[in-house]
Amino acid sequence: MERTAALRLDAEWARVRSGRAGIPAAERERMVRELIAALTPHAARDRALAARLGLRYGDLARHHFDAGRRPEALAAAREAVRRGAGPACHDPEHARWYARALLAQAVYLAEPLSDELGLPRYVFPPGGDGPTPTARDDGLAALAATRKAVGVWEALDAADPVNREGLAQAHAFLGDRLEELGDLVAATAWAVRAEREFQELPETALTAEGAETSHSAALEHLADQLKRRLRRCPFGSGLTRLRADGLLPDRLLPLAVVAARIEGVAPETIAEGLALELTEVRRLLRAHSWRAVWRLDTRETEGGPWVPMAYPWRGMDAVTDHSAEAVAGELVDALLNGPDRPAAGTHWRIAVWWEEEGPLDAARFRATHTPPR
Repeated sequence: MERTAALRLDAEWARVRSGRAGIPAAERERMVRELIAALTPHAARDRALAARLGLRYGDLARHHFDAGRRPEALAAAREAVRRGAGPACHDPEHARWYARALLAQAVYLAEPLSDELGLPRYVFPPGGDGPTPTARDDGLAALAATRKAVGVWEALDAADPVNREGLAQAHAFLGDRLEELGDLVAATAWAVRAEREFQELPETALTAEGAETSHSAALEHLADQLKRRLRRCPFGSGLTRLRADGLLPDRLLPLAVVAARIEGVAPETIAEGLALELTEVRRLLRAHSWRAVWRLDTRETEGGPWVPMAYPWRGMDAVTDHSAEAVAGELVDALLNGPDRPAAGTHWRIAVWWEEEGPLDAARFRATHTPPR
């Protein structure tokens, strides 16, 4: 009777969880806590209820995380993973629940490594700010949990479209976790694999309500991720490696060529590294401009505040077949030989970004002039 009552509570919660009932957050939390209390006494001797208990701890973790209570979310996520591990060995559906619990736990662990827009904070070249030791340890734990989830999906029947989609999602999450830890090349590679896996899903995987919309959203998200990551991949250790491994989609070759040129790589080297004809590289460089965004700042004294200069020393323009360093060089030359030349003893600096102005660490080129003492 108690088991039946617990399952009845679970069914009621499932209706609330689906969003069909407009219930305040505090009441939702009370309901899920009551459900957890009802399921707990039976979990030790009932594998199905143990798996369901793990699922509901996951719901509680999500509730805490959405409310900004990360420590409480992590505690509930640990319980979700602990409760779900045993049943996952005996039932494919419970294994899927367990894999999703691991991925959710990883998201909560990795939260300090992302900014308010959900973009990785620490993907810039050496010299910028880095994560705290605690945040990095959490990021590594998130990566380990994600790899474990990938292993769970890989052990399931690959002929089942649900499992194939789950593995594709896990690979996408793996790319996110790697990017947050600064490994852009591996992050890009996993995004390419995930994109291909989503594209290869059979039509039977898209018949459920909302599945086609979700599938399209996943592909759009991965396409955006790939473009953003490729812009930051170094040429020698990144773009060439991806190309050699067959992980640089043809549609993104123009972006890779432009990225390499912005980095300052010669067309001949680009052609060799990306296995392209030199004439094709030159054609792509002529056909695809990039938007250079620059800013020159000055300050009167060491340690004083930096003040941006007025237009045209803070602006943007379309650039063709030029590196970021070359753009900066032309600007500095124009500044130092024009009427706006900073007075002797003035500190100045320049930064050039690709596409939009951002933090200095994200600049494609930057330099600072310090006057002699």
